[in-house]
Amino acid sequence: MSLDRLLFEVTGHYQSRGFSDSALSHLRWVLLSNVTKDRDKFCLKTAYPGCDKSVGDLLGKFRRCDVSTIENTETALAVFGFAFGYQMRNWPKDAEPTADHVVQQERQPGKNNTKLAEIAVEKYREHERPLFLQFEIAEAVGKNAKVAFSSSPTDQGTFAVAKEFVKAAIESEVNIKTVLLLAHKHHYERCRLILQQMGIQSVSAGEYDKYDRDEAQPRVMSQEEYIVNDFASMASMFTQ
Repeated sequence: MSLDRLLFEVTGHYQSRGFSDSALSHLRWVLLSNVTKDRDKFCLKTAYPGCDKSVGDLLGKFRRCDVSTIENTETALAVFGFAFGYQMRNWPKDAEPTADHVVQQERQPGKNNTKLAEIAVEKYREHERPLFLQFEIAEAVGKNAKVAFSSSPTDQGTFAVAKEFVKAAIESEVNIKTVLLLAHKHHYERCRLILQQMGIQSVSAGEYDKYDRDEAQPRVMSQEEYIVNDFASMASMFTQ
């Protein structure tokens, strides 16, 4: 019964985040296919995070999210923008695509980050708030807006990027008690929770929910791919 309850909670969580029925069905199938015979623990492997958490440890953690839009953006004094995937100019023959020199030479923003960059420029012109952007978004912004801080041009996860943003904001004496959070709709909740752990409240900078079949990261090519990786990441974060 514990597994049934967890699947119910997980379904409600991802429904509230706007995932499609096909993505929800895919996630449930993957979880049921990767649970131990006694239905007590997951043995889930993905291209990125894995999940070996027990069902009991995850019960009550995946709650429905409040996705209501907060209209008062004036309380946010900076924009934090997190990338969603990337494309490659050329695939390296003798190195990993995540190696620093490959990231710096071959990685390009792709459609997802280009759209996020457009939203960043729009918010900058509307509110004149300093932009703290993951480098893939910053590259797409170009000269269309002043970027206060661009993250290191290296392959790193959401938490590491958030730490860079916070450090840069403190050094620049920018108030980040509340920020405009710019992220893909299905990435938003993870970003929000990470910032919340750092004592930062978030206001949505706007919704973008498309996927790009030409992404170099399979997990951001479709909802079905992304939801599995997000579950593993969230499970790890909830049980730290």
